[in-house]
Amino acid sequence: MNEFEKAYTTKEVSLTLDIGTSTLRKWCLALEENGYQFLRTDNQKRLFVERDLVALRYFQKLVQGENFSLENAAKVVTSKYKGEASEMGTPSVLSQNEMEKRDFKRSDEILQELLERFEKQEQFNQELLRFNQELLQRLEEQQKYIEERMNKRDELLMQSLKESMETRKMIAAAKEEDEKKQKGFWSRLFGK
Repeated sequence: MNEFEKAYTTKEVSLTLDIGTSTLRKWCLALEENGYQFLRTDNQKRLFVERDLVALRYFQKLVQGENFSLENAAKVVTSKYKGEASEMGTPSVLSQNEMEKRDFKRSDEILQELLERFEKQEQFNQELLRFNQELLQRLEEQQKYIEERMNKRDELLMQSLKESMETRKMIAAAKEEDEKKQKGFWSRLFGK
């Protein structure tokens, strides 16, 4: 900041942007977390200069107009305005054409990044779909195997029960015949 540049207070900036002071503080904290620096008084209160107003207006446009999250908007604004005052002069003295070119370039970079993220997400979704289909196929095969094994077990169990019943019937019939033979012997012996 040069010594003739006007500095604004938090209250003045919040009135200029038509937002609450608490909202302005949140925005400033988000920007500071991403490396943006504001001037401060001896009492550590923020002072805002023209380049800060430009950055905050752009932040406001991203958050309120384009529904960016505070974190994403802070990243975009910080990457755009951090260090510009020392390198290029304050953004407010750049020509409108230069600012539009920079905005377009940054927007194009953001759009390209979003497209790349979208493509990665699409690839991930395809892989996830393929994995789910394989998993479903395995589950169906496993279910079929289980059903076949249970049917086989049921058949063996039924066969074993039938054989057991037939054996019991044969044993019972043999006992009955044996009893008849023994009765016949004693009845012949005693004449009854």
